[in-house]
Amino acid sequence: MTRGIGALPTPATYTRLLLQRWPGKGKAILRETGMRAAELPGLSAITAERQLQVLRNAMDVAGRPDWALDFGQQLGVSAHGPLGFAALSAPTLGEGLDVLARFAQTDRQLRLTFDTSLYPLGTLELPIVEILLQIGKAYVDAVCGRDAVETTLHVSLPPPRHAKMFANHLRSPCVFNAEFNGIVLPASLKGLPCPMHDEGTYRASLLRCREALHTVLSPDDLVARATHWLAAHFDQIAADGLPPAQPRFERLAAALCVSPRTLSRQLAERGTSFGEMRAIQQHEIACRLLADARFTVSEIGLRLGYGDSANFLRAFKRRTGMPPGQYRRRQR
Repeated sequence: MTRGIGALPTPATYTRLLLQRWPGKGKAILRETGMRAAELPGLSAITAERQLQVLRNAMDVAGRPDWALDFGQQLGVSAHGPLGFAALSAPTLGEGLDVLARFAQTDRQLRLTFDTSLYPLGTLELPIVEILLQIGKAYVDAVCGRDAVETTLHVSLPPPRHAKMFANHLRSPCVFNAEFNGIVLPASLKGLPCPMHDEGTYRASLLRCREALHTVLSPDDLVARATHWLAAHFDQIAADGLPPAQPRFERLAAALCVSPRTLSRQLAERGTSFGEMRAIQQHEIACRLLADARFTVSEIGLRLGYGDSANFLRAFKRRTGMPPGQYRRRQR
């Protein structure tokens, strides 16, 4: 497993639930992980590498083909830590799926897909897909209402022996031998408001997810680290609602422990610049805030650090081809 993928934090809740499911099998479930059952109550997260080993052990302990479908039903929102709270408290279903896509390393294009090619999972591939389908379906049900929306599940593998059990556990039609693993939703639901949206919870949870990724993903990639730093800065702006000081290039270089000259050179080699990266993050937050009727266009411009509303209007129109007021009306 690559260093980045193996070091990704996953909620320790998953392992605790497996230990509760099979009491007395703690040693078997934690085999080859270097963990002891007594230390798990004090852990909020474990690495993905350890979690995959736990799931392999659980598969051996279970001794039944539908164990992952059954286990996936136990994974409520609280089991996923900051990621689950960020998705549930997002303004819309589409933005909640974007959160899952960014921080769970999935890909969302009018659908939520699960990439199992990052690491050869072997016999663990189908159980992993089954658990991920349960997580995605539970999120959609929480936002839309259970079984209120027609979803189609896709599995790239052939139908297993327990294929008939999918309908009972997931309550949605499933396509096997599909081109991808994931969930397909009607595109019209992208803007559906999340009933549990809370801006403070959303921003705080996003910040925690970014901090976790920042420490393990692309540790030598200055562009990726710079993107995380800028995104966290503007997330905090959106949450606090105070006119900010613009993020400065020198502060970013210091945060990344490199000289401004080195950072400038590496950004240029990747075809970007600090100003362009900052503008992208400003624009993303602007689109988010325009979806919130509490804020006027002028207030949003001030939040994002534009000296006056005319500068904000020009910058926004350059990226979208329309002024922010028109963009807001179209989104509604």
